Amino acid sequence: MKKSFIYLAAAMALVSCGQGSDKNAEQVSAVPEKRVLEVKTQDNMMPITNPAQIRGKQDISIIPQVEGTLEQVLVVEGQNVRKGQRMFIIDATAYQAAVDNAAAAVNLAKSNVATHELEANATKDLYENGVVAEHQYKLHSNALDMAKAQLAEAEAALVRARNDLSHTVVCAPHDGVVGTINYRQGSLVGRTIPQPLTVVSDNSTVYAYVSVNADIYLELVREAGGKDALMESFPEATLLLGNGVEYDKKGRVETVSGIIDEVTGALSIRVAFPNPDGILAAGGSGSIRTEWPYRGIVIPRSATYEIQDKHFVYMVKAEGDGTYKAESQEVSVFRLNDSEYIVASGLVDGDRIVTEGVSKMTNGMQIVPKK
Repeated sequence: MKKSFIYLAAAMALVSCGQGSDKNAEQVSAVPEKRVLEVKTQDNMMPITNPAQIRGKQDISIIPQVEGTLEQVLVVEGQNVRKGQRMFIIDATAYQAAVDNAAAAVNLAKSNVATHELEANATKDLYENGVVAEHQYKLHSNALDMAKAQLAEAEAALVRARNDLSHTVVCAPHDGVVGTINYRQGSLVGRTIPQPLTVVSDNSTVYAYVSVNADIYLELVREAGGKDALMESFPEATLLLGNGVEYDKKGRVETVSGIIDEVTGALSIRVAFPNPDGILAAGGSGSIRTEWPYRGIVIPRSATYEIQDKHFVYMVKAEGDGTYKAESQEVSVFRLNDSEYIVASGLVDGDRIVTEGVSKMTNGMQIVPKK
């Protein structure tokens, strides 16, 4: 396994250790027999599990664009809706009146424009024939321009009024599932409500977000030869639901956020899971489990003991007279599973270590290796 995967295990997996201490063993006349393991590098898969937050592909809050009394609620919580489907209706009386007033204003403005056009055209003919002065022609021409501007303003007001009226019918922005409905018929709603009417979640694909140490991620990118190459190398992920049940479809890492959290120093990784049956719901939580290939030395946890948060093993050394003694050796380890550690440093292929009773041994004591 590449060194970076060992680092990733350190960043993503909690290391829990067996308890032990270097105590003075009771002296006995016979040299004790101890089971001994010769360590060697091997290929394996390292399972890593991390907590995750589940989000929908699209989670859009439904907030009304106009203020008014909620007249109808046309959906229920958990209902599947299609894009454009009507969900809520707000009292439209005032907005319909505004449309009627704006339409009347447009008609009045059009009449004014027609009147001023007649006057301007007539004055223009008189001016060209020298009957009226230039300033009289300019007055009628300017009045026509003002009438046209008033018409444009009235037409814009009509567009706004019709737009407000259309917002009294609140429709689904995309296909999805209706979340909690926070307001009922008769409630006064508008742009400033503290909670949205509801949230529509597109759960056809769900995203599970996990965190990884930024330094480890950058090391992985470097060793993989770039971000794209790293994304291709990420293993498939398994989603464990909140009740511990394993989701039956595998996920793939899609993106890594480009912003490092200032507090945790971590990046967020997004893992996508298909959800064709709608089993997964946005807003939930679970765990992501991945299996990373590694190449390294694995030892049983029973071979280690701990002193002041440091881990040690007893290496078996052959003496010239045919006897053997156990020498304490500090090692750096990461948890592989409940019974094994991966050794990051401190041991090399061919080293032999004691794998039983290490908590009662002392440094330099003689032993007889068991076959």
